[in-house]
Amino acid sequence: MPQLRQNIITGEWVVIAPERAKRPSDFVVSETVKAAAKIEDVFAVGAKVYKQQRLPGKYESDHIYVIPNSYPAFVEDKEKCSNRTYQLEGFYRARPSTGGHDVVIIKEADTDIYTFSTEIWHELFSMAKKRYQYWREDCNAEHSMLIYNHGIRSGASVAHPHAQIFASNIIPNQVYREIQGSEKYFIDNGHNVFQDLIDHEKKEKQRIIAENDEFLAFTFYAARFPFEVWVIAKEDGCHFDQEPETMLHSLGDMMKRVMKMYEQVLNRPHLNFFLHDLPKSIERSEFYRWHIEITPRVGSYGGYELGSGVIIDIISPEEAAEYLRGTKNRS
Repeated sequence: MPQLRQNIITGEWVVIAPERAKRPSDFVVSETVKAAAKIEDVFAVGAKVYKQQRLPGKYESDHIYVIPNSYPAFVEDKEKCSNRTYQLEGFYRARPSTGGHDVVIIKEADTDIYTFSTEIWHELFSMAKKRYQYWREDCNAEHSMLIYNHGIRSGASVAHPHAQIFASNIIPNQVYREIQGSEKYFIDNGHNVFQDLIDHEKKEKQRIIAENDEFLAFTFYAARFPFEVWVIAKEDGCHFDQEPETMLHSLGDMMKRVMKMYEQVLNRPHLNFFLHDLPKSIERSEFYRWHIEITPRVGSYGGYELGSGVIIDIISPEEAAEYLRGTKNRS
């Protein structure tokens, strides 16, 4: 029978309905569309974008360079600081979409998220840390979010491997719900919900897929996507950009291991990952912890999901973890 599960942090409900799909092969998506999209490599080293738009100095490394997004969702405004909300026609509310929008580009065009070297993973997170620190000093940027889109189903429009950083003058909706939920959990229980998540997952051992000294990776109990995985640091940390480089090395190692599992089980699925941490207006917190959420795009939302906001996941997180660990036959 399908089961309703509640996200322990946000309170949102999902339906886990594993009867609707039985094997990982049900989720494999053809990668042929990717080759068709790779017509002109606008991000290639030596191309016009690299020569004219890359940010100078410390924002380039052996494997990474950064440019401002040519079509930004949040626009950098160095002339004035304003997060003022105003009313239009006396009813609707709006404000300028200020902040910033980076593209963090991997120089090697012949690699992708499934073949990134350890060095690329580390440099990606290290560069993101530097850009987070830059946006922390910008009066219009309240929150920064590193995201990665791989494959057309994930929203990727350029085949060359790249991440993005959205520095927004708002706290994003999902992050806001996490902050509210984790603070309520702390008030009600006296514990950090992320630490309780780690303790519970390590005790149950059903959903853990990988672990190292600093991080735990597990399929999320109230998953919104088949094979959704969360990566959480074992020690308290509210702001990603305050972590030492040793942590970023360890994070890169963990992401490389998780991607290898996706490659073996789901044949290199289209996916997104995004990093959630606190906005800069909250300097520290006993109740929150930064983390990464990885969401393979191996299904699609129908009318019920869109109309209700209640997601139906057609494989249980426990079974997904067995497949990813290789402890269950994939045929």
